[in-house]
Parts: sequence; C-alpha cells; structure tokens
Amino acid sequence: MKLSVNHSQALVSGLTAGSLHVDAIEWVPALPPQAIREAREILPEMPFHFHQGRMRFDQAGYQALREYIQLCPQSPWVSIHLAPLPALITIPALRWKLFLPQPSPTGSIRRFIQQVKKLQLRFKRPVILENMPALHPRKYRFESEPETIWQVQEATGCKLLLDLAHARIAAEARRMDVHAYIKALPLEHVVQMHLAGTRRDERSGRLFDAHQPLSREDYELLDWTLARAAPEWITLEYFREDPTALSDQLQRLAALIQP
Repeated sequence: MKLSVNHSQALVSGLTAGSLHVDAIEWVPALPPQAIREAREILPEMPFHFHQGRMRFDQAGYQALREYIQLCPQSPWVSIHLAPLPALITIPALRWKLFLPQPSPTGSIRRFIQQVKKLQLRFKRPVILENMPALHPRKYRFESEPETIWQVQEATGCKLLLDLAHARIAAEARRMDVHAYIKALPLEHVVQMHLAGTRRDERSGRLFDAHQPLSREDYELLDWTLARAAPEWITLEYFREDPTALSDQLQRLAALIQP
C-alpha cells in the first residue's frame, strides 16, 4: 500500500528539503499544465498521478485528459467521478445551491455506463470510479446509492476509488451509520482511497467535503475500512498550505498503513 497526496507548494518545499516523504503526487484539473511542468523540473524523479474527477465526455474533455496524462505518465488509472447526474444539474447545485428537477435515474445511469465504456475504449489505462457525496439530503440521492455504485461497477468492470469523506456525507444524508453505508459498497473492488477532512456548513449544519486536516474520526474510519478493503494507494486530498498540518497528517497516515 502506497501513499500519495495532492499537490501544494508546502508539499513541494517539504519534499525538496527532505522533511516529507510520499510515493506520488496527485494532480487535479484545477491546476494548469504549466504548474505540472514546473514541478517536474523541481522533482524530476517523483511519480505524478492525475485524478480527473468529473469527466467531460466530449472531444475537448478527452483531449484535456490526454494532455494531463502525458504530463503525469505514472498515473496507474484514469480516475473519474461515478457521477450519473449531468453537469446541468450538478453545477447549479454546487455553485449556487440551485437544485433543479431531478432527471430520470434509470436514464442517467444508463447514459453514464455508456459514457464510461466509450472512455475505456479511448484509453489504454484502466478506468476507476470514485463514489460521490450527496448533493442534497433528499434530492439526487440515486447517484450515491450503493445499488447504483454496484450497478455501474458490474456493467463496466471498473475498479473503485473509495472516497471516505464522500461516504460520510452520503451516509449522513440518509441518516445512516457510515460503517453500514461503506459495508454496502463493493469493497473487494477498491484499488484507491481518498481522504479529506469534512466540516459542517455554518448555515445548514450539513457535512461537506472541506479538504481540511483529518480529524480523529477520519483516522478511525480509515483504520476500520482498511480491515475490510485492500487499496493499492491511499491519497490525502489536502490542498492547503499549512506545512505543519500537512506533515502531521502524512506522518500519521504513514504509520497507520505500515504493513
């Protein structure tokens, strides 16, 4: 089991100084290709992985993905969100808390499966799918239902990227114990895990993926999950520039995943 973390200047500084140690850096589309090129000059031997997240299934999306993977050639997978909801729904919900009418779950899932199969034909690397949080406690919940995740996994043959922060949010939206929610997922197909500290929105009180430092509950949930899944990679999704928080998290994770 190997440890990776999202790119930050604090990470690069710690790696060059020798105070931090990871097996790879994970990059996301929010960072421009030039940032990857500049980091490569500083860290020529460090493996770079790319996580696409939400995928645009059109020519522009495919071309951008190719460019990023060329810049991150050690990427073991094409990793995308298991997100049957169209961007027309998710963008207004995420940006403006505008929740439009729900599309047909059956049609959305069928369409997403077809898109994933086309993506698999276009790239030599295997495609893995990341479980999603709940955008709303009552709306669009089919996207993060364990039954949906199983259905897509079985139809595509993709392995899974288990995001524990997303699982916590999805479980809470259902008023469900997070352990029961995770046990309902196809854990035998997990090859990577994402970790990020959740927080509560001050207005709604809802849990959200804040990418803050991990809490005691996060480490406990990781330890519990690792007794039931065997990922090849553990990835800390921490983008912030607090070197002390970054170092503490990486040290605790390295100790936790030691064989």
